[in-house]
Amino acid sequence: MRIPQETIDHIRNSTDIVEYIGGFVRLKKRGKDYVGLCPFHNEKTPSFTVSPSKQLFYCFGCHRGGDVVKFVMEYDKASYIEALETLAERAGIAITRTEEAYESASETEKLYNVMSFAARFFYNNLTKTPEGEFALEYFRTRGFTNQTITTFGLGYSLRSWDALIRKAEEEKISPEVLEKVGLLRRRDDNTLYDVFRGRAMFPIFSTTGRVIAFGARKLYDDDNLGKYINSAETPIYHKSKVLYGLSQAKEAIRQRDFVVLVEGYADLISVFQAGTKNIVASSGTALTKEQVQLISRYTKNITLVYDADSAGATAMMRGVDLILEGGLDVRIAQLPEGEDPDSFVRKHGGDAFEELLKKAVTFIDFKANEYRRAGKFETPEGQTEAVRGLVQSIAKIPDHLKRALFIKDVAERYDLYESTLYNELEKFTRKVPEKFIATVRTELEPEQRSEAPAVVPDELPIEERELLSVVFEEPQEMVPFIFRAITPDEFSHPAARTIATAVLEYFDKHQTVDVHQLLMMIESEKEKTIVANIAFHRYQLSERWNEVGSKFHETRLYEIALGAIKTMRRKKLEKELSENRMQMKNASLSGGDTMPFLKRQQEILAKLKEVEGLKLMKG
Repeated sequence: MRIPQETIDHIRNSTDIVEYIGGFVRLKKRGKDYVGLCPFHNEKTPSFTVSPSKQLFYCFGCHRGGDVVKFVMEYDKASYIEALETLAERAGIAITRTEEAYESASETEKLYNVMSFAARFFYNNLTKTPEGEFALEYFRTRGFTNQTITTFGLGYSLRSWDALIRKAEEEKISPEVLEKVGLLRRRDDNTLYDVFRGRAMFPIFSTTGRVIAFGARKLYDDDNLGKYINSAETPIYHKSKVLYGLSQAKEAIRQRDFVVLVEGYADLISVFQAGTKNIVASSGTALTKEQVQLISRYTKNITLVYDADSAGATAMMRGVDLILEGGLDVRIAQLPEGEDPDSFVRKHGGDAFEELLKKAVTFIDFKANEYRRAGKFETPEGQTEAVRGLVQSIAKIPDHLKRALFIKDVAERYDLYESTLYNELEKFTRKVPEKFIATVRTELEPEQRSEAPAVVPDELPIEERELLSVVFEEPQEMVPFIFRAITPDEFSHPAARTIATAVLEYFDKHQTVDVHQLLMMIESEKEKTIVANIAFHRYQLSERWNEVGSKFHETRLYEIALGAIKTMRRKKLEKELSENRMQMKNASLSGGDTMPFLKRQQEILAKLKEVEGLKLMKG
């Protein structure tokens, strides 16, 4: 483990799960727990539950559950280390890692480490080399302060084909790893060279603040590549799922409950520096469904800043329907002719930009204005096309009430019957019959299909589930009682076997069982989900038992454990009995000796009788 256990415990104990999850999910108190709509699947009735007493969450709909670290991993799609870093930063806890060889890091961790190394290298090139002074002057002309340069980790790639390669060799970083994250490329003769040369560097961060890619701006006239070049897709960077600046902006987005979306790196940095910190950039690409989903974790309100002169912004505006389809509200703030966000704030200041945001209009107003500028309202044919375009966007809204109000708005604007618009709306909302959708699904390649839902933990045999439940409830009593009678290998379900083995291993070392530590030990997501489900259910049961009284509580645990052990043994013996009878029948039909099978049958029946006669004896 690269982070000391005491630090991990400190991070977990410093974070209240209700307070943390409440920042993402609207929770309501229900009894001793809190409930809300699950952030991991669509639902109308709350099935997502958070227990403050045990610091666990669990969804009874999609069966995801665990502790606060697991929530961060699921919600931010973060690694275990990233989740801990997020919580540590929030709690103001400094993470000190144990000394560990680079080779022992996981493959993904190696990629993150290499990107961090490259970001430091580029930053040092900018701030500590004579060649970097030219790039530093470029940033200065853009008005970027030292604080801003540090906040966004801006840097400079030297005008060399192998500067990064040579520095990596000093750090004992293999060229293959650099190539894997898109920092090196191969020539036809198989030699490697630096991808970024003589460019202003803009690190792209994950939501948890780790460098995952770079954008690079041209600085020299003899550079024949494009004005901006970006990292290629890698195992840790998928551009359709990333928004530039989100790591720096997410807290401000939550506080102000809306996000400003612009096009480029410089636009974002200038506006951020001017005081509007709830801002992200699409980096010149068309907005994607994944990016909209990413935004929805922090707010349901987006303000697009529209630059009429920018082809990239025009592509971004095509994302309006995508935003509406994602259930978010969108407004559009239009810049004066000839201005982009960067030039506007440098000329007019941050306060003027905030005023511009206050004047943002609805998507209906914006689209209507665009149609009017294009002359669509000058003829009946053009009006038809414009109104149909507005209705098509309204059709993307999943909220039926909101959709109805927008239809009413358009009807009043253009003196049309609402029924006429609803007829048009139906054309865009009519669904394809499920049988056709099912046919298409079966023809999809495996990698195109949606991710399978989380396992339903009830698939465990009830007796095995009950044994794990009582172990979690009272490990010091139940582990010795149960595992004197059976071994983990006797659990029939593979997941239950793995969990039971982990329980016994942990108990042998610590003389107790900690669910949070168990979740860390177990690697399989399926098994983690089962542990969380059982643990959460037993906490609810525990509260009811405690109300009855501790004596009843303890006796009841032993009764449940004994009953489950008897059921497991009975099932195992009944299976053996059935197999033995089948073998005896086959022997009889083939004229073979049936006596061994008769003898075995008597032994099994005797064992079954012993099982039925088992009595509760503690100690």
